[in-house]
Amino acid sequence: MRAIAACLLFAATSAGCLRGAEFRCLTDTDCGASGACESVGYCSVPNPSCGTGRSYSDSAGQGLSGTCVLGENPGPGPGPGPGPGPDAAVDAAIDGTVNLGCPGYAAVGSSAHRYKKIANASWDNAARDCKLTSSAAYLAIPDDAAELADLATVAITTPFWVGIDDKDQRGMFVTQKDRAASFLPWATGQPDQGQPPKECVAAVSSTEIATDRCGTPHAVVCECEP
Repeated sequence: MRAIAACLLFAATSAGCLRGAEFRCLTDTDCGASGACESVGYCSVPNPSCGTGRSYSDSAGQGLSGTCVLGENPGPGPGPGPGPGPDAAVDAAIDGTVNLGCPGYAAVGSSAHRYKKIANASWDNAARDCKLTSSAAYLAIPDDAAELADLATVAITTPFWVGIDDKDQRGMFVTQKDRAASFLPWATGQPDQGQPPKECVAAVSSTEIATDRCGTPHAVVCECEP
């Protein structure tokens, strides 16, 4: 535990401890001497090239690491300050009220959409964290065989989560766009919802998908519509 605590203490200034990992903070003290715990639950560090003077630290994971904190910066210390919080624009993006574009996303294959791999996570956290990167982003949805193959290229490893689930009605698979999923290339024996329920969908290869328990951590690919 002491080793973990020491690593967290210097996460804001050391590239060696948590590079590429994702750490959720609760207070500024979780982020080291010069760090701050932003309202979205990730640590930030001073960065004079950003308009707010701060960017997310390496501990925020691949999706946010190095990106500028948005909105007004009320200064150090937890709790609300006057005016919008340090991540007001990000919060708005989660609510879908602001389109922040597709920062850090890249085109893959022939699709007009863009993609980005972020840290491994449960399905629910994956869906949330993709939306956190942009209001135009969501947990990637393969529309056809070509796009599923492209997603596998981005993910590098399998299984990886896709933006399809049947949480609301068993056997009725819908996408992150609240539409019935039209492309469901199930692997042999799938969908297997089992007990406890397997309500979320993952790609198990570049050509097939399968159901899995939503709390299982898998690779995550986000999709963004510029």
